[in-house]
Amino acid sequence: MREAVHRQRSSTPMSTEPPLSHAALLERTRSAFGLDARSLTFIPDGTAPAYRVDGPSGRAFLKVLPDTPFGRETTARASAEVPLLNVLRGAAILPRVNRPIPARDGGFMANLDGHAVFAYDCIDAANLSGEWDAYGHEVAGLLGRLHAGTATITAAAPHLPVAPEDFGLPFETALQSDLQHLTQTPHDTRPGVQALRELLRPHIAAIEGLLERARRFQAAARSHPAPLVVCHTDAHGGNVMKDAAGELWIVDWETARLAPPEHDLWMLHAQLPEVLPAYRDGLGRAFTPNPDLLGFYLCRRPLEDLAVDIGWVLRENTRPDQDEHALEMMTRYSLPALLSAEADLERLHSGLTGG
Repeated sequence: MREAVHRQRSSTPMSTEPPLSHAALLERTRSAFGLDARSLTFIPDGTAPAYRVDGPSGRAFLKVLPDTPFGRETTARASAEVPLLNVLRGAAILPRVNRPIPARDGGFMANLDGHAVFAYDCIDAANLSGEWDAYGHEVAGLLGRLHAGTATITAAAPHLPVAPEDFGLPFETALQSDLQHLTQTPHDTRPGVQALRELLRPHIAAIEGLLERARRFQAAARSHPAPLVVCHTDAHGGNVMKDAAGELWIVDWETARLAPPEHDLWMLHAQLPEVLPAYRDGLGRAFTPNPDLLGFYLCRRPLEDLAVDIGWVLRENTRPDQDEHALEMMTRYSLPALLSAEADLERLHSGLTGG
């Protein structure tokens, strides 16, 4: 399966280190969470600022979220993630997930100079990445267990990080406006926007065609409501990790929501017919995926990723390296996934129907 399909990517430029003193952050980590923190290592790869903390008693992981619109939204999601992680572990639904470290005040968050700080146990594991195909059956089984645990999860964690699925296309208006804007962009605009225009120019018709396809799937999904389960929604090869014992961990639950099972299953679409028995075993009952729902997610995700990347170039970025990163994300991930979506849909339908 190609990388773009399961989005081993960041949809924003790599995070930049917040303007906090390392000494102050170490002291806050010690005072708030009781960790014997001695050194910090900034981790720039994610969408939010993060650190590895080392000390005599071991290693921990910090999320440090600024008081900005993005930071406040992420803080709310991280706060809602805590009870979800605790019930997944406590009820043994999926025990191999991050463990939030409680703060001494009884909560799970500390503050430092306007930044929200969350602490977690470090996982000694590496993401599946190129091994994704080899673990499809195992991933499908874990997703089945997650979905089967919906009643238990929602009783203990009724407010998941993201609102229940409404089959929206919230990026649609901005994406269409941005594509129109690019066709009218003057040639003396900044280099990043010029490069964006040239990258997308040959693919405008394909983007608009997939958007129309997504609308048709959207209408079908809304006309035939399906039961909702707790979905991770982003269980790709970067968020599924393997430890030294070969056990799989699913991380990064900040976009978990109630949604049809297909919201998780579409990322396995290249091998879905083969791994469905493992999913049903984890779920504990019969299940037949809805092709229209799979099609909706297979179309929506690359369109959403592309819309986000375009928005960063046109409205958010202030430096050439940020533009380069966003363009790389489009070239490596968003566009290949978008351009292969029609063929992926055909292969998926053929595999599920045996035709």
